Amino acid sequence: MKKHLLFFAFTCFAMVSLAQTPKEQVPGQTLRGKVTDADTGEPLSGTSISLLKSTAASGTSSSASGTYSIEKLPVGRYQVQASHLGYETVTIAEVLVEAGRETVLNIQLREQPNQLQEVVVKAPSNNQTANPLNQLISSVEEQFRFPATNFDPARLAMAYPGVAGNNDGTNVISVRGNSPNALQWRLEGVEIVNPNHTANAGTFGDRPTGAGGGVNILSAQLLGTSTMYTGAFPAQYGNSLGGIMDMYFRKGNDQRHELIAQAGFIGIEAAAEGPIGVGSSIVGSWQSGGAGRQNPSFLVNYRYSFTGLLTAMGADFGDEETAFQDVAFHVSLPSAKSGQFSLFGVGGKSSTLYHSPNPDSATMDKERFNIDFQSKMGALGMTHILPLGKNSVLRTVAIASALEHDRTADFIETGDRWEDDSLRQQKLAFSSIFSHKISARHRMRVGVEAAYNDDSVYSFLKNDKVSFKDDNYAVGWVVQPFLELHSNLGEKIEVVAGFHSSIFTTLKKEVLPEPRFSLNYAVGKGRFTLAYGLHSQSLPIQLTAFLYPMEFPSASKAHHLTAGYQFEFANDFMLKAEAYLQRLSKVPVYLVDGGAISTINLTDFSQTYLSTGWPIEQSLFRSHGVGRNYGLDISLQKYLTERYFLLLSGSFYHSEYSDADGKWHSTRFDGRHTLNLTAGREFAKQKNGKTTINGISGRVAWLGGFRESQIDVVQSKAVGYTVFDQENPFSEKLDDYFRIDLRLYKKWNKVGKNSMLSLDIQNVTSRKNAQYHYYDSVQDKVLLKKQLGLIPILTWRGEF
Repeated sequence: MKKHLLFFAFTCFAMVSLAQTPKEQVPGQTLRGKVTDADTGEPLSGTSISLLKSTAASGTSSSASGTYSIEKLPVGRYQVQASHLGYETVTIAEVLVEAGRETVLNIQLREQPNQLQEVVVKAPSNNQTANPLNQLISSVEEQFRFPATNFDPARLAMAYPGVAGNNDGTNVISVRGNSPNALQWRLEGVEIVNPNHTANAGTFGDRPTGAGGGVNILSAQLLGTSTMYTGAFPAQYGNSLGGIMDMYFRKGNDQRHELIAQAGFIGIEAAAEGPIGVGSSIVGSWQSGGAGRQNPSFLVNYRYSFTGLLTAMGADFGDEETAFQDVAFHVSLPSAKSGQFSLFGVGGKSSTLYHSPNPDSATMDKERFNIDFQSKMGALGMTHILPLGKNSVLRTVAIASALEHDRTADFIETGDRWEDDSLRQQKLAFSSIFSHKISARHRMRVGVEAAYNDDSVYSFLKNDKVSFKDDNYAVGWVVQPFLELHSNLGEKIEVVAGFHSSIFTTLKKEVLPEPRFSLNYAVGKGRFTLAYGLHSQSLPIQLTAFLYPMEFPSASKAHHLTAGYQFEFANDFMLKAEAYLQRLSKVPVYLVDGGAISTINLTDFSQTYLSTGWPIEQSLFRSHGVGRNYGLDISLQKYLTERYFLLLSGSFYHSEYSDADGKWHSTRFDGRHTLNLTAGREFAKQKNGKTTINGISGRVAWLGGFRESQIDVVQSKAVGYTVFDQENPFSEKLDDYFRIDLRLYKKWNKVGKNSMLSLDIQNVTSRKNAQYHYYDSVQDKVLLKKQLGLIPILTWRGEF
């Protein structure tokens, strides 16, 4: 542990050294960036950049290289509008300018001969269309402003419609009634393994889930804008049925060195960024030529968990110790002739150690064991963006990602190992997308993504009543070519037609065609939308490894249909309503007496054997399971302008599946409704050349309780763990979930630096919401597992 502390101290010292800028060179508050064509990446000169509702500056125009700069801006929030003849006008509603660092705002505009309507967004993104149907766009600034986000895009998404959290201590989410396993995580547009620490946190069997955890390994210090797709995905995306979280790195500042330091209950971290070797002959070949050239830049962050650091110093946190650390980097290498290269990587490790507080006289089942969970995850990749003439661009990404999860449970009384589980995943992924602007009204995108998966699963269970061991692996490819055509038909109609194909080779070799279609019809400042997509997703890795190399369908399928309306008004309000229908098929089910267990209800694979008992037999799996999700998502959002913001969101939905006899039941995630109100206010004060901002924000969440099956106490007692009654699956509803979160923060802006002190009071009323019921073999009865109570999180952050 000492070497970790020394490494952290050395990293902080190195970052401070790199980030030193002579005081006389520190500029005032600057807003700068580059304006480009959204389809080709070509710079747009002469674009008018203006600040709405502001007397701070009159604005500016972009140069021949597309760059712009507005200097000597007062600290504050601005609405930035970009307009260019023949292009759509875009207003970015939430732009924060602070002391101590430059605000870099790159803007993409789409060619539009006849202006349909002004587009208002809260932050720039990597999406082809601004705030379209089925997309939730989240900025890093929101993660620092909204309460209870823990600076995590998945937790931030819980404030929006269609997204329900599964546990207070994790970012595991159910999107539109789907299992969390249906969510896919992506980095730079390409699928990766689960990028979260402590993936076993909050799960029923204490085994890792496939798409979430306690803390995102990617710190918010490095992220740009993230996008969550909730359904009817664009043709580019595949291998997911229930949501896609697509994260992108931001580029480090290529003009000056900057440092970020942060310390709080979540972790202590330091980030540095800046140009690399500007002016040297070695780096000169990587610089873009001409005025406003881009320099090579770096961005790096290291984080160590606060509790882990205190434990290393001798602090005692009782019977459970959780620790994590991670490091991530991004290097941008622009070239005048060869396009834009980027290198990036992330690596993290975490552990949760449980030591029984009553080894001699256990009062509950868990106290009979000492449990050790260890996890590692890493990803390394490269991006290349190559312009091909003035109307085309090729974007290529290659990523290698891998993870290891290991969990053991030792029986204290005898010292024997009763449970031993391990999960290994390796993924080599490649994506190449060619974008071409045919004309001002028509454009196309064609590409392919290919991923090679090498996975293994080991499970061992032994107690005084049963014993079982299983060791499996699976290898195979998922190849996904696609074609997408965008057309503007007249002044009000935009049509997107696409085709995606998923080719699976792991189990049964399958080629699945997946058509995609969307229609946008503009009416004034409103827009009606309709979208359809056929999607598929490979089976959960634990199940795939168990069935391999059996000739079993490799993927489940789902039809997604969405219709919606959105209305923008006053340059800072957005009203959205989306009705959706999802029909799932080819879902694996396991036949048992009296019915079938559908994998549509799983979060971690342990729930399969906890429901049926060991051993599981391959011959009892079938692929005829079906399900359906349908509902209505509504939201009213006011961006942070005039010192306050508001987000009111609600979802009303059903999530159901059919059993072996064709009878429909609620799924585990059929909460029926989510209602969220998030709002905040800021108060600014200037005195003696210093700007102080006081802020307060709060969130009220009311969610319908998830479902669970009745527990068969007799059978549970016979085998020593929880066994569910399958005759009436998910007939029991947990109590509704209710929680209030509050965030207080204060920001100081001085010449050359800014800092923030914040207090997040999560679950203000300390209401411990129901999580699940389970059979406890020590007490010989069914108990209720509750979620977390009040959690205060104090954080300091400084930027220099």
